[in-house]
Amino acid sequence: MHFDLATAMLVTSALTLAVGASLAVAVSRYPDRLREAMHIWIRALLLQTPVFLLFGVVGELPGVAAVIVANALFALAYAEMGRAVRVFSGNNPKLTRLELALIAALIVIPIVFGGIWPNPRVRLMLGAPVLAWLSLDVARSILRRDGRLRASDWLTGGLFIASAIPMLLRGAIELLGHMPELDPWRTFGRNLFFIMGSALPMIGTIGFLLMCNDRINEELTRLAMQDPLTGVFNRRTFEERAATVIDEAARGVRPLSLLAVDIDHFKHVNDEFGHAGGDEALRLVVALMRETLAEGQILSRIGGEEFAVLLPGADETEAAATAERLRRHLEHSPIDIEGRKLCLEISAGVATVGPGLRTLATLLRAADRALYAAKHAGRNRVATSSTLAETG
Repeated sequence: MHFDLATAMLVTSALTLAVGASLAVAVSRYPDRLREAMHIWIRALLLQTPVFLLFGVVGELPGVAAVIVANALFALAYAEMGRAVRVFSGNNPKLTRLELALIAALIVIPIVFGGIWPNPRVRLMLGAPVLAWLSLDVARSILRRDGRLRASDWLTGGLFIASAIPMLLRGAIELLGHMPELDPWRTFGRNLFFIMGSALPMIGTIGFLLMCNDRINEELTRLAMQDPLTGVFNRRTFEERAATVIDEAARGVRPLSLLAVDIDHFKHVNDEFGHAGGDEALRLVVALMRETLAEGQILSRIGGEEFAVLLPGADETEAAATAERLRRHLEHSPIDIEGRKLCLEISAGVATVGPGLRTLATLLRAADRALYAAKHAGRNRVATSSTLAETG
């Protein structure tokens, strides 16, 4: 079966142009960072198109100048793909020194061994591994990102690793020299090199698009779960998380307490600084609360300046101690609002799973009653539901 490489290159150039144009329209509604990353990726696709088109029309790269231009375009395209991944991840958007060095190498090699001292074997022996290095560098940018890697990350990174293999194979074959028994391998390596080189823009773009879609889905999930102002759980997510831990506590698996927390006199902040200042104060208070709470303790904003905290594993004494630490930390940690230092205070009510308190609704009511008692007693203090029961 005859493989028509020139036709494959023409098809690839047409597909690359079509995909680039389609993506430019499709990503117009992406978030800013993802849209910028995809635009860089599209430019990388378009940089490769002239090479595919030239090879498809002529059947080869005609002359040293064409080889130099092709190398420069491919090197810059791979470097741009790596840059797109970094923008996607929120990292350095500039070309790295390594990328610039590899681009320079892929330009210098054909100048030296194609024009000054013509030697096609040495040119391929040196140039193919450099291009492989660029491909592996893209894979490294994908697979060494911060955070948990998704299937789309592994797929896209794996594709760039796989694309480096025929590049390295071609360089290795040329390194072995002009042995007749290597001619079938040389033809195989050349065809595989061009097949992978032409397939990677399409398949790699699909992988990168999947990475972007995963990021969008994660962001949508986060927005659905979190309070948009403070970044803590919203009430709906809090209720969902609470259902499991309250059920465990009701079955005696481990204790559980709930804190109802309210910022004292917060209306004065809004009156003096406006809602923008009030919003900033809420964000700073949440940051201070997070400094005090331990991992696994669930903080939620349930309305206005009111918060709830689930404390899995904490009995009433431990919960009251946590609430007191929160109170003291806020009392002694001034926040800056429009250049002014404020020390905001909180009142807190504590309720613990026990007889008559085995659902979120009953816990919230008990904690709210304790919170009201703390405010009635002068604010900036902690009260427990069991104390109310004893005095009632």
